[in-house]
Amino acid sequence: MIRKVSGRMRKFAQVIFALLTGEVLARGADGHGWWWSIIGLAMFLGLLQNRSRRTRLLTAVLVTSVWFGMHVSWMKVLGVDAWLLLTLLCVLPWLLLALVPLPKRGWAQYAITASVVVLVEWLHDNVPWGGFPWGNLAYSQLDGPFVGLSLWGGQSLVALAMTCVAVACVQLIRNGKVFRSLFVVGALWLGSVCAFPSVIHDGYRSTDVAIIQGGPDTKTDVQKQWSVFNRHIRQTDVFYAAVQAGKFTKPSLIVWPENSTDVDPLNNLAAYKKIDGLVNRVQVPILIGGVTWQGNPNGPRNAGILWMPKAGPTQIYAKTHLVPFGEYIPLRGLFASHIGRLSEIPTDFIPGHGPGIFDVDGGKFGDLICFEIAYENHARQLVNNGAEFIALQTNNATYLGTQQSKQQFAIARFRAIEHRRSVVMASTTGVSGLIGWDGSVRASSEQGRGTFLSTEIQNVKGRTFTDRHPHWVAFLSLLVAMTFGIREFRKNRRVATNSAQVNG
Repeated sequence: MIRKVSGRMRKFAQVIFALLTGEVLARGADGHGWWWSIIGLAMFLGLLQNRSRRTRLLTAVLVTSVWFGMHVSWMKVLGVDAWLLLTLLCVLPWLLLALVPLPKRGWAQYAITASVVVLVEWLHDNVPWGGFPWGNLAYSQLDGPFVGLSLWGGQSLVALAMTCVAVACVQLIRNGKVFRSLFVVGALWLGSVCAFPSVIHDGYRSTDVAIIQGGPDTKTDVQKQWSVFNRHIRQTDVFYAAVQAGKFTKPSLIVWPENSTDVDPLNNLAAYKKIDGLVNRVQVPILIGGVTWQGNPNGPRNAGILWMPKAGPTQIYAKTHLVPFGEYIPLRGLFASHIGRLSEIPTDFIPGHGPGIFDVDGGKFGDLICFEIAYENHARQLVNNGAEFIALQTNNATYLGTQQSKQQFAIARFRAIEHRRSVVMASTTGVSGLIGWDGSVRASSEQGRGTFLSTEIQNVKGRTFTDRHPHWVAFLSLLVAMTFGIREFRKNRRVATNSAQVNG
């Protein structure tokens, strides 16, 4: 009887510890301190040791459900079902960590565990429907000692380093491996410190850039479209008046957010005239965020449109990575018949082609729209095509008052560090900001208010190692994992063969 009660108490304690582990990981993902994610990962790995596969799987479900359930809780504004579905999609890849029989000690524990974590995050980032890389481990390390490794291997190398440090913690506590643990942590820290201060540009010049944040609006439908549009017109005029008064330097570029005009600026004559008049009045190019059909009868495009003084709309970038269930409905015939809210998206958006590279003021900059900043290949593609800084146009109005905009801002800071590029993030109502090429915040806004920001940023040239060789960490991790898998398969088959011979 005592053994039975003791066993139940032990299982109850493990469940509580698993839930606590998920909360620790969620705190790290929300930017409460870089150490939270490493501690949480160490707790997670410790829970998976010396357990049956069934227990490991249950533990992984509990930990990751709390972790991602808290991290993407802003999805509840679209419905509890949407939140649960997104949480499930984030949880599923991490269950591989429980299904794979990871080594329990030695250098193999570092190599195999870190490789599996890198592959898990790759699945999380790419599957299904292009993946949803929210809550990646690397994004929690902005002010930590390992973020400099992103210059050598992007977010994958940072995640690998975090996992190795977590394994070092587990080995130190369980096996007393002091020297090995300190060696691993010290080597990774030294590599990051040596990488981070490096200046990879071939020279730079400064550019003054301004951001216009229109602010929230309570109107609906067509009235709301015009109201949001007019708010950005007014804020731009207010900023222009401040420039004329000598309070700000005249910028080389003004950036409006995504959906700053849902009134088609290319096909609606009234909207066209308003923007054209504004641009000619301030005599500064404005990157407009607009929804336009561009003469395409198949569907609208979510676009960044560079409007030049006297020349009008000259260059257009149409968003290439559309959001499933937000901008298009995958398997529409299947899902639309069961989810009534999908009728609110009667027409799928049409994706664009190629990177958003714009020429202005004798240089090049790249454009990303909303969630594209979370996908590492998009920012890299811009840098490899000559972008000297990155403009991020986003619309966080739906998630006003939640952590979503702050999380996106943190991802933008990581991209700045990873590629050594300044990032200009313009939001309709969320956090807007100007981020230096080292990830420092040069200026930022509060959520839920109309405002403008203007400061000097650096146009940087040159590419980091990860820009030139982007996938080496994932390929190496796959090779290590496959080698381990083949070895385990042969080992199990040999054991089965010997057992059969003995029994025979």
